[in-house]
Amino acid sequence: MVLAGRTNARHRNGDISPKREHSMAWNTHNIMRARRPGRCVESTPPFDRQHAEREVEHLSGQVKEVIWADPSGTAFKVSVLPTVYPPREDTNLVARVLGQIFPRPGSTWLEIGCGSGALSLYAARSGCLVTACDINPFAVAATRHLLESNGLRGEVMEGGPGPSADGHLAQWGGDRLYDTVVWNLPYLPSPEAQTPHLGPMEEAGLIDTDRMGLYDRFLSMVENGRLLHAKGTAFLVVSSTHVGETACERAWSKGLAARVVAVQTFSDGERLSVVQIWRPYPDAKGRVVESVASTNTSLLNMDVPVGSSLRAVHQSEGRGQRGRTWSSVEGAFLASWKLSTSPSSLSATRGQVRIGAAMARLFRHLGGTGDSNICMKWPNDLYIRKDVHGWKKGGGVLMEGATRGRDTSVVVGVGLNLGVPHDSDFAGLWSLGLQPSLDELFSMMNAVVASVFEDHALAQCPEEHEAVEAEVRRGESHLGPIFYRNERYAIHALKSTGELVFEGGVVADDGNLLKWSNL
Repeated sequence: MVLAGRTNARHRNGDISPKREHSMAWNTHNIMRARRPGRCVESTPPFDRQHAEREVEHLSGQVKEVIWADPSGTAFKVSVLPTVYPPREDTNLVARVLGQIFPRPGSTWLEIGCGSGALSLYAARSGCLVTACDINPFAVAATRHLLESNGLRGEVMEGGPGPSADGHLAQWGGDRLYDTVVWNLPYLPSPEAQTPHLGPMEEAGLIDTDRMGLYDRFLSMVENGRLLHAKGTAFLVVSSTHVGETACERAWSKGLAARVVAVQTFSDGERLSVVQIWRPYPDAKGRVVESVASTNTSLLNMDVPVGSSLRAVHQSEGRGQRGRTWSSVEGAFLASWKLSTSPSSLSATRGQVRIGAAMARLFRHLGGTGDSNICMKWPNDLYIRKDVHGWKKGGGVLMEGATRGRDTSVVVGVGLNLGVPHDSDFAGLWSLGLQPSLDELFSMMNAVVASVFEDHALAQCPEEHEAVEAEVRRGESHLGPIFYRNERYAIHALKSTGELVFEGGVVADDGNLLKWSNL
């Protein structure tokens, strides 16, 4: 959250993340003070009268002014009050993302944890109708001053999401819907109970003390129809030290589309990610039928908006790659989505790989199985370790297109097994301890498909391709070694279009030509 922070913290550009640096500087100073006679000692409660005295003492510090340049290069003088977090690298990371989609005159904007107000200033200058909030009253004052001193308007309120009084929706503007919501979340771990730590305003801005987790609380609000318009977008900054490594998976599990659109890595290994979140395909139509020959074929013949879906309880002529029969067990999840009427920008291999990688990540996250029980077999199959029976196919992805005259349609189909007989040649999600309903599976897969294919202003960043490649390599480690044209190869890279590059520069674009040693 862009709320609180030390204005006197020593800045070492690129060494450690901004918020962690602020907290480290504060704690180093105050732990030393705590050792002096008469000050708090390690056995004291997390926040007592002595802590309060130090907080009041700190609030008497001087206001500092810093210069911040927005993505257009325009510089502004920003007043930073004590306990208010100044514009820093994480602020600039979000600003660079916003610079790709602004200006959007007349659109509604909410910044949660506005801090010094830099991002809300940029939104207001771009013509947005600005609402901002912060649980730190000094941050509220700073943001109001910044807007007014630059001749801009905005509603700035005290409060923010949370389980307590500060979380009341009307108090901080969350009782309305917005086109854009921005939140630089707290991403420091909670301090140990007996460790001297931040004062209450700084702690609220830098540490996620919400038992539910502020990121998950935000997702639940959006899932329940709060905060975002149907076609609105949220941009959240998360850290790899907190929820950043599973941010997309957490959103997908709640039926929300999510993709990482920017990343900054620090020398200590911490990564800050800007995650774009939205509700999938607001104009799409969904249909469920009892039986169909093939969900892909049927949907290709339908005149429906992009993102529309077709689910079937039974599928009599399901297909895999190269026209092979897709066999599924009773009760499997079977669905297809309309992707586009212009396939020129859609690579079937790339799309299938990205969907398969996302499914492996999602179900690994939900099942808490680590790397050991689920993986992706390039380019489009999901494999599950089935007890002593080893790795068995649990699902698959297939993209197809059809052209009629000048009209072309592209669809993607997903099949997932749930429960399977013990002696079956297949595996299912139940083997991972997961028992989602078909409706729950559809919600999650709808989010995954939208995250990969929906045109939503920003593309995934290079680090997301690295995540997909990591899933491909994970599959190789579990299911390989790989033999291609009777020669053993190791994966060297994954091309941006989805093909495998083996050592020596050999490129593979057909999964049917690969043999996996562990299958």
